Amino acid sequence: MKSYLCSLFLALGVSTFTVAKEPPLPDGTLLFLENCSSVVERTTKGKIGHVALVFQDGQAACVYEATPARVRRVTLDEYTAELARLNQRKDNDEQVRAWVLTPQTAYAADEAAKMKAYLDAQIGRRYSVKTYVRGQEYDGIQCAELASSTLNQSGRYAFEDCFKINPQALYTAILPTHAAPQQLTIPPLAIKDPWSIRTQRRLSGWCTWCGWSCREAWAWCW
Repeated sequence: MKSYLCSLFLALGVSTFTVAKEPPLPDGTLLFLENCSSVVERTTKGKIGHVALVFQDGQAACVYEATPARVRRVTLDEYTAELARLNQRKDNDEQVRAWVLTPQTAYAADEAAKMKAYLDAQIGRRYSVKTYVRGQEYDGIQCAELASSTLNQSGRYAFEDCFKINPQALYTAILPTHAAPQQLTIPPLAIKDPWSIRTQRRLSGWCTWCGWSCREAWAWCW
């Protein structure tokens, strides 16, 4: 009996570990978000409002994205936690959904290195939708422009006028070369942050948004 229970325990342990441990996302994976920006989705007449990219960095998966106020890099865990916090304030039918698109053929090491080097060089670059609205290149960059320009670095793609591409258009364009979209699990937050931390985070986000909005409005004057 004791031997049986030990075997059962080990079996359950292995099973639990297998379910909890998800395989790492390959370099160049694209994350497309729904219900994240009603303005973008209405303007582009699509369901996709944002796009980001995933690359492995040591033991951690990192997400690169162009978002107000600048291009940034965060870990995938930090990214999903941010999405979970957003979903806490949304009704069930308005939850942010993230779709994972992995390349059908994995990028070679040199292809991934070129893409990642380009992204690292873009960190801190100003986010702007002026490029998309006016159809011209400026100093800023928007999410689909960043993603399509990064894909071009691999040599597999040759997107033209990346500043004219929106998230929905990019999603449609790359579907044939990627595996079927899989929904990314956004686990709910295990512990709710204290009121002070939530307030500080919201104030910081509000200041960032206002600062970016003012600078973006000023940029339209030129």
